[in-house]
Amino acid sequence: MRFAKLRWPRSLGARLLATYVAGIFVCILVIVVVSAAALLLRGDTWNEGISTHARLIGRQLQFDATGRPIGLNESELPTWLYSGMGKETSVRVLDAAGNVVMPAGQGALALHKQGKGFEPRDHAFDSAEDGLEVRVVTHRVDHAGQRWYVQVAVSQRLIELMDRSVGLPALGHGILVACLASVLVFAVAMHFTLGRMLRPLRAASESAARITPRTLDARLSVQGLPSEMLPLIEAFNRALDRLQSGYIAQQDFLAAAAHELKTPLSLIRGQVELGGDSDAAFDRDALIRDVDQMARHVSQLLHLAEATELCNYEIRRVGAAALLDEVGDYIGRLAVRREVHLDLRVAPDAVCWQADRGALFTLLKNLLENAIQHSPSHGVVRLTADARRISVCDEGPGIPARDLPMIFDRFWRGAGRRDEGAGLGLAICQEIALAHGWRLTAHAASPGTEFVLALAPEK
Repeated sequence: MRFAKLRWPRSLGARLLATYVAGIFVCILVIVVVSAAALLLRGDTWNEGISTHARLIGRQLQFDATGRPIGLNESELPTWLYSGMGKETSVRVLDAAGNVVMPAGQGALALHKQGKGFEPRDHAFDSAEDGLEVRVVTHRVDHAGQRWYVQVAVSQRLIELMDRSVGLPALGHGILVACLASVLVFAVAMHFTLGRMLRPLRAASESAARITPRTLDARLSVQGLPSEMLPLIEAFNRALDRLQSGYIAQQDFLAAAAHELKTPLSLIRGQVELGGDSDAAFDRDALIRDVDQMARHVSQLLHLAEATELCNYEIRRVGAAALLDEVGDYIGRLAVRREVHLDLRVAPDAVCWQADRGALFTLLKNLLENAIQHSPSHGVVRLTADARRISVCDEGPGIPARDLPMIFDRFWRGAGRRDEGAGLGLAICQEIALAHGWRLTAHAASPGTEFVLALAPEK
């Protein structure tokens, strides 16, 4: 026979409720165990109770001028408690030799264990008096340099009667009251604890439900949340940060695409409209240049969109020498056309970088292309690389100091720029560097400008 597997509830409230219920049953179990232990040890309990009465009698003894016990202080301890019970209870006061001095003249003898004599010490024992089994406790009292002993005896049948008529019912009622009190306390505690604990969570849920694409800058408050829920809310806020960043990047991409494609498309449309039906009116070379420029803009916009999305990166070990050879082969045609010499140098040891190979290829290509476009004829573009940094330096006129903070901005173009790019090449380089945790900077060299890519140390 197969049994259904017990599943822990998914609701936090249900789990806390189950925990509280389990706690109630544990408390009840503890109460029952303690009560059972009390039943097993009830003999010791009676002994302690009788001993307490013996000590109380010892404190309430009254003595005559010679220091001999003569009675009890009835205002504090009434004698009817013992005399009125007949043979069921009795009190004796003995001297050091075990002779009864109270009650005097009644022929009472000291109580002792069967087969033994009087033992002058504090202890509890069972004995017999007038054929009646009794529980006896002896208590020592010192007064005015003399020693006396108080003996209190209670019949076993009275003890059993009290157990059945008072002790056991009281114990049962006590267990019932304790269980009901435990249930009530746990129910009240559960109600207020759950309400207080879940209130911030409900508020966070309502705040999350109000977040829309127009309010992506809103964040969930962590005030008042239990410490166990803080990581969840903080992770959700970080996810909102990434979502907002991606949304902004998407909006920027759309705006950039519309901006950059509008002009070349307008030019192409104007030439087509002016050309009419005459093929001679078309400037085919101009159309081809406009189409090429538009294709370049589209390509750079796509590269920029890919560079801003971290999910597009696949980080692995990249060999420096092989990658630089590949970049040099690709960019070499532009260098020849511009009559610029490329000087690519890598450290002699086998240098490897942790990077996305395609993204790093694009970064180096853009830096070298930018340097070639700003170098004079017969100038030299130098690239040096080691395990920690890559440097690209040209021999062009350089970038004015006032323009250096803006060169990595999207669509920024310097006043003396010679190419027809969209101003996205360096912005793409910066996005790739940030995605890898690198730092790309530019500063004036002598001559030209030097770009330095500081690579993060390998973890």
